[in-house]
Amino acid sequence: MLAVVCVLTATVLVLVQARMRRHVRTDLVSTLRAESAVYAEIENARHGQLEQSAALIEQQPFLKALMSTNDQITVEDGSASILETSRTDLLALENSDGEILGFHARSDAVPLTVAKTLMRGSSGHQDWWFAGGHLYDVSLRPIVAGSNGNERVLGRMALGRELSRQAILQSAVFGKVAFAIERSGAVLLSSLPANAWGEFENSLHQSAAEPATIQEIDFEGERYLDSYVELPGDHPVRLYSFQSFDQATNFVRSLNQLLLIVGSIVIVSGAFFLFILSRQITRPLEQLAIGARQLELGDFEFKFHVGGKDEVADLTRAFEHMRNSVRQSRETLVRSARLEAVGRLAGGIAHDFNNLVMIIKGYSDLLLDSATAATRPQIEEIKKAGDRASGLTRQLLAFSRKQILEPQVFDLNQTVRNMVKMLRVLIGEDVELITNLSEEIGRIEADPGQLEQVIMNLAVNARDAMPSGGKLIIETSAVRLDEAYARTYSEVTPGPYILLKVSDSGCGMPQEILKHIFEPFFTTKQPGKGTGLGLATVYGIVKQSNGHTSVYSEPGIGTTFKIYLPSLEKSARTVTHLNISGAPMGQGTILLVEDEDALRKLAAESLKKFGYTVVQASNGHEALELAVSYQGEIAMVVTDVVMPRMSGHELVEHLKKTRSNIAVIFMSGYTETARTENINLGANAILLNKPFSNEALARKISEILTTSKPTVRAATASK
Repeated sequence: MLAVVCVLTATVLVLVQARMRRHVRTDLVSTLRAESAVYAEIENARHGQLEQSAALIEQQPFLKALMSTNDQITVEDGSASILETSRTDLLALENSDGEILGFHARSDAVPLTVAKTLMRGSSGHQDWWFAGGHLYDVSLRPIVAGSNGNERVLGRMALGRELSRQAILQSAVFGKVAFAIERSGAVLLSSLPANAWGEFENSLHQSAAEPATIQEIDFEGERYLDSYVELPGDHPVRLYSFQSFDQATNFVRSLNQLLLIVGSIVIVSGAFFLFILSRQITRPLEQLAIGARQLELGDFEFKFHVGGKDEVADLTRAFEHMRNSVRQSRETLVRSARLEAVGRLAGGIAHDFNNLVMIIKGYSDLLLDSATAATRPQIEEIKKAGDRASGLTRQLLAFSRKQILEPQVFDLNQTVRNMVKMLRVLIGEDVELITNLSEEIGRIEADPGQLEQVIMNLAVNARDAMPSGGKLIIETSAVRLDEAYARTYSEVTPGPYILLKVSDSGCGMPQEILKHIFEPFFTTKQPGKGTGLGLATVYGIVKQSNGHTSVYSEPGIGTTFKIYLPSLEKSARTVTHLNISGAPMGQGTILLVEDEDALRKLAAESLKKFGYTVVQASNGHEALELAVSYQGEIAMVVTDVVMPRMSGHELVEHLKKTRSNIAVIFMSGYTETARTENINLGANAILLNKPFSNEALARKISEILTTSKPTVRAATASK
């Protein structure tokens, strides 16, 4: 039995270590590729600035006058100040015959003869020059005099910016990562130790990897992963970035060693009690072993039959709790993939092992209560090892940077008012900012700074959706979400809420995009224009503040985000149309048109309970067919505004031709202000904003039918 336990423990440790290493390698690969891509963008931007400087210098009449003399002394002396004013590191001026007339460099290690050779070897507009241990990003431009067809080439200018080791290390991208720049198998510049350059050059001759390939290189017994990007030019160079795989997995080895020590002590101590307690713990441990194997196979639904109140039963319950925690952690890892990769991994591991450490420490305390003089020292060693393991898990949790909010009770309206001036600057002059803040809302408890971040992220998204200008509408109101709404959205608790609505008249989004907008790194913007974290951040902050988020959008109309935050005050003043009860019974036939099946069925069932006959249609065309074929009276049509193929407004226009006196209620996920600005329903249109309660719909129908009392006739078949 003891041998089996030892083998199982060693196997689990080996599997855990292998899996951790795979995770660490995957995360390092993602980090390396991201760092290489970011630095490539930085270099492209720097070269763009160099190109602009070269273009400005080439257009100066002073330079053209110098080059027109074709005199080396004149050009050499006259161009000396260009290097300082342009804040560059190298300048070479060549006449049309290929002779260097002027050459200046901040470093004395670049002789004129080398500059002539480099100048002759560069025929394009961009190149990389390496001379005297210095690497330069060079922009080459022709110097042309004259205009309107009388142009004359006076020569060429080469303007260079030195790329130094210090500049790369200070770029923040490679602050903690080694790098090397090579060309044709030779290292030109690197932060690696000098004795590692040769090993790296040898590895280059043995491999012809593509940029997307991640290589593993051994430097003096330490393993590194590397990735590179190519910096373009007549003689391009490759920028390699390295991260130590061994350093990244040090915590795995330390954790495994500590757990191995703890496990060994537990096994030795447990052997002392094994014979006496075997009959009492054999069956529960067998069940626990089966559960562990099922967990390894990915079965998180294995049922544990736990009985009694002894330590083994408590251990089984703790294992079940740990399994549930592991399942939740795995689901969280899947949803938050690519976010803080190494930190996420460390936090997940620390969370899981902290549960194990707590179990070990807890049972150590229980065993100490009944320990003998002979066993007490061993048990105390178990407890000490558990304390050390607990300290290590706390370090891992600190490394993972778990977000802690600082909630305060505050007025949401005041927060919005304080941000108006900043938002107007943020969205620009082409976008009109409209605020509609209800004075009847209560207070909320949340982190004000995080909520300001939510509003800013939504405003930025709205601005980007309106490149040609438009309207950004921010509204607040007090609402009550009832049980019917909570059944549709399981994470919602019925009760009073403060509703923050942010609407725009932008391009809108189709359903295919709406499904993914809250996913991390999902973006429809061009590369470099967005991170894909704005809406993911909004979703996370609202969820952590016990709130709820919904979004309505249609292409060509706009988008409305609704943020529901729990209200701290209950007052009759905060009650709106979403909190209507006691609707009277009614009669008559209602034509209900809604493209969402679940919402349509829910509304139909509720209206039937209030005494109405309901005819259901899933779109405008189906509703028109039912209006023609239905032989009874139709008192009212209740229709969604935005539907596929035919809008609610178009449907009503067609219905009025055959049933001119029919009453109408529109339903929409857009706010009243957004509807007025973006959707032409008419000044007298009756609109119910989603979500609304069943009682609210029934009361509105009763109110309209009682007031208007329309006389409605059934349409004939000929119509």
